Amino acid sequence: MMILRYNTFLLILVVFIKANYAQVSDEEYGSMPDLFHQDNFDKCMLLKDQAFYCSFTYQLEPLDRSNPPEVWGIIQKVINASTNYRHDKLRHSICVPHTCPNVSKASDDDPKLWKGIQDCYNSKFSEGGFKGKVIDMSCDTQYSKYPIDWLDIICGVVFVGYVVFVFYATYYEGVARYESKEVYNQLMETPKGKLLSAFSITKNWIRLKTVNSTKEVEKLRCIQGMRLYNTCLVVMSHTALSLIGPPVANTKYPESMHQNPGRLIFSSGPICVGTFFLFSTFLLSNGLFDYLKDKKEMNMKMIVFAIFNRFFRLTPTVLVVVLFHATWLRHLSSGPKWNEFVGYEFLKCRANGWTNILYINNWYDTYVMCVPVTWYLALDTQYFVMALFLIKFLKANEKHFSLIIGTILGLTMIASFCQNYYYDFSALILPVPEFFYGIKDLLGSFQFHYQVGSFIGNISPATIGIAFGYYFYKHKYDEPDQYIFRTKFRQGIWWIMTFITAFLYLIITGSIILNVETEHNAFWASVYVAVSRPLFAFIIGLGVIGFTEGIGWIALRVVQWSPTYVLGRLTFSVYLIHMSVNLVKPGMARFPTYASDSVLFITFLGDIALIYILATILALLVELPVSQLQKQVFSFEKVKKTTTDKEE
Repeated sequence: MMILRYNTFLLILVVFIKANYAQVSDEEYGSMPDLFHQDNFDKCMLLKDQAFYCSFTYQLEPLDRSNPPEVWGIIQKVINASTNYRHDKLRHSICVPHTCPNVSKASDDDPKLWKGIQDCYNSKFSEGGFKGKVIDMSCDTQYSKYPIDWLDIICGVVFVGYVVFVFYATYYEGVARYESKEVYNQLMETPKGKLLSAFSITKNWIRLKTVNSTKEVEKLRCIQGMRLYNTCLVVMSHTALSLIGPPVANTKYPESMHQNPGRLIFSSGPICVGTFFLFSTFLLSNGLFDYLKDKKEMNMKMIVFAIFNRFFRLTPTVLVVVLFHATWLRHLSSGPKWNEFVGYEFLKCRANGWTNILYINNWYDTYVMCVPVTWYLALDTQYFVMALFLIKFLKANEKHFSLIIGTILGLTMIASFCQNYYYDFSALILPVPEFFYGIKDLLGSFQFHYQVGSFIGNISPATIGIAFGYYFYKHKYDEPDQYIFRTKFRQGIWWIMTFITAFLYLIITGSIILNVETEHNAFWASVYVAVSRPLFAFIIGLGVIGFTEGIGWIALRVVQWSPTYVLGRLTFSVYLIHMSVNLVKPGMARFPTYASDSVLFITFLGDIALIYILATILALLVELPVSQLQKQVFSFEKVKKTTTDKEE
């Protein structure tokens, strides 16, 4: 709820204020050549063997620099502002036989093709006093640039075979339900029955929507709700990227981002993702300390077991998504920008998909990362391993718990400051249209990988999660008169800290940093980077403790709303699958997209609905069966069930 409240203005979305183009009037702005243009792709493909559709960048310049046309002066004024597109670099996609009929079909890197289209466009723009140069090129024909190959066939056979097996398992378990209770139990307790019941869609649907309530589960329901709302914010930010990443019809909309409150949707991203690390280590810390309460310390066998347990639980689902991106995703559709978005993803996954499976994709060849959002999953796995050893050390030195945690936080904040200062990063990635166009520049950004996805910078939320998890473990059975927020005064402090302070912090600092008129200062930018994530994580952790003690009024009801607990369980699948949707949409776009607040909001609603449907399918087919197998194979304590799930 806190994350929801901090970003309420994002969900209302973002009342974007009108950009103030002091440099040029609207009439002058409209006189510039179209920055984006796309011929009818499908009509071009109807030409069959003659179909030839090329996308390129045409670098515009005046024919006579000593006497340039008036429009050139307007272009120069507009591109002098870093918050605007480079309007001298026209991004056009044309059906060559229709627009430049004298140009013959050739390969993308053929110099004759480049010169032919350049001459064609020079002829077109010469009347306006311009010439230009083609600086990149990508062409399509009626045939796929990346046709079906042997890996596609193998994966297709495996995917189909697996789905058939799941349906068989569902049929087997479903038929068994028509038997008596005793016969059903006997069938499900056999090795075959246990295996097939793990893959039964019916059984997994029941597991998904069933909440085994305990006092501790009820106290921690807020975490699933907060995960859900946080996930929605992540999806929203990526929906915005998928809207402004491809060609845009109304270019003033993305160019005005720096002037409106909606830019904070990008600034709050790194901070909000940090809360996922906090939730993970919070639950791990609480669970492990609870398990170890009658033991002196953790041994290495337990640590290795926990690592394999996590690897077994997560990797099959990650593998399915990576293989899908590396094989059949590119065959789902086509479009002028299909290969730029989806084809490029295919190439990345073929080259580096293996790093996702080993959870090292945030370290190895990061600029060519398959399923880019999995940098978070890699970090989360690395923090999981780190947390196991840290909890082992903390368990052996519980008397010095606060000192150890404080030292780690202090060192990570200093390291974050030094890293940011050394590289002279801005405090946040500025919402500049050219940076987000095509999404490649963002994903290939040194700052993105070494600041937003920083291993050092994100340690603080994970460490704070361990601390709050330990606090909850020590106090989860306290009576109300023992709660830390037992008095009205303390509850007032909680409200101020978790809502007012955090909200103002995001608004004020974000507005200052993302104001293009604010002069960059490496020192203060580094201070912000070092302080923002631990401070925000501390506030979120404080909020969780307050919720577990039953305070929060309507906020508590929102984060504990029953559907959020079930939908929160789909967070992992949602996080993995939503990137597929955000790549396919701009890839399929036939014409420049109209972007506006209402379009963004409606698109987000459609995205979140589709993504949760796909995530449910992925969870029922892969994630939940693997989770059930994990429980059968790995367990700290193996306890045989004496009751049946049939009554569910």
